[in-house]
Amino acid sequence: MTNPEPNRTHQIGDRLIQVYDELFTDREVTNFANVVMQLDYTRRPSFDRELSASLDPELFRAAPFLFPTTEAVFSSMREAFALSDRSVALSHVYAAAIASDACGTVHTDTPHPQAITFLYYANPVWRTGWGAETVFYDHSGDAQVVVAPRPGRLVAFHSNILHRAGIPHADTPTHRYTVSVFYYAECERKRMAAA
Repeated sequence: MTNPEPNRTHQIGDRLIQVYDELFTDREVTNFANVVMQLDYTRRPSFDRELSASLDPELFRAAPFLFPTTEAVFSSMREAFALSDRSVALSHVYAAAIASDACGTVHTDTPHPQAITFLYYANPVWRTGWGAETVFYDHSGDAQVVVAPRPGRLVAFHSNILHRAGIPHADTPTHRYTVSVFYYAECERKRMAAA
């Protein structure tokens, strides 16, 4: 995959959100969903009450599905996202499963301006009425951009944008599954490793 183009781009201040659709075949989306839904999830009571599963970055790099795509998108977007720090690289990966009993906490992934988050929506099917949109906010806390969890959708954004995971409606028959892929500068990766 060379130079993937976003389907749409949003801007909040000087920070960007890019939405990519149709990067993957229906079969790839379904096969990867089957893997993501079988992960060993544990509840994180301190954050959103979501279920999460950490993925080993080395195994993620070896997987043929998502890593080559995030790398291609990352390479094509570096200039648009003003990533001047050449040390920005894959930091960590985790999957999340969010049910209707979770609570969406507004947060940033890191305050560091030289960091990108990729959010992959991993459900093989998602109906509009199930909700669970990701909401992005400006510095004052006003909602600016809403992204629906379309199967196979990949969203790339500056990690220091305030955002929250949407919660599925109570009658949704499944969790909202996502895979978050974080690209951080070396100084931020070292800070996290020391914590």
